[in-house]
Amino acid sequence: MAKPQVSAGHALMSALSGYIYRIPVIGFNFRRLAESALGKRSYQDRQFWNESLEGWASPYLGGTLSIDLRNSITTHLANRLAPSAGSLLDLGCAGASLAACLGPQFKTYCGVDISDVAIGKAKQQLAGMSRPSTRYELHVSAVQDFQPSQQFDIIVFNEVLYYLSLAEVAAAIGHHCRFLHEGGLILISLKQDEVSRLVQTVIMRELKFEYAVLYQQQSERPTWKTVRNRETPAYLVQAFRAR
Repeated sequence: MAKPQVSAGHALMSALSGYIYRIPVIGFNFRRLAESALGKRSYQDRQFWNESLEGWASPYLGGTLSIDLRNSITTHLANRLAPSAGSLLDLGCAGASLAACLGPQFKTYCGVDISDVAIGKAKQQLAGMSRPSTRYELHVSAVQDFQPSQQFDIIVFNEVLYYLSLAEVAAAIGHHCRFLHEGGLILISLKQDEVSRLVQTVIMRELKFEYAVLYQQQSERPTWKTVRNRETPAYLVQAFRAR
């Protein structure tokens, strides 16, 4: 399956929206208004992701340099900022590739994804891992709808919050913070684009920032600054605590 083509009109509207999103306050309110008017989008639908992950979006399931780098940074932050953590909730887990990076001190891993295809791949991934001391759980659910059955030391939102509306971002964070042990760690990664900047505004209101790592793959030439690139964007991997 080829990646969906973007029409000239859609590209123009996206560029215009992106410009408006950069305007403080106005951009945020414009996005909220647009989300209210447009309702549920295609990329918030299970069928969309089931079809996409069998085609153009299959690299999201893991095994690419981009995913491996992000998982490595996420794991290092978890180990350094929550060294005694033993349980992790991975929301928007895709193929559960993060689970393979976690050390043996993690006794519980719970992965959640909206896509049946993603969870099917995650089951294959975890079946090939020989860690009898770790309990693995996988669930097909939208991030904002999932109801955990326990509390966790770490909750991860990797590359998932910008698929929610801004109102859903706040609600999802508030909901899942109730299942975070006192003093627990929340790890969030976002790509560099205008929508992610708006999502970041919501996150900073809801959580207490602790640490972040900014990185971008460079395949053409090395540079000391990030550049806007749709195919290989910069990523911000962040650590937070509940307020």
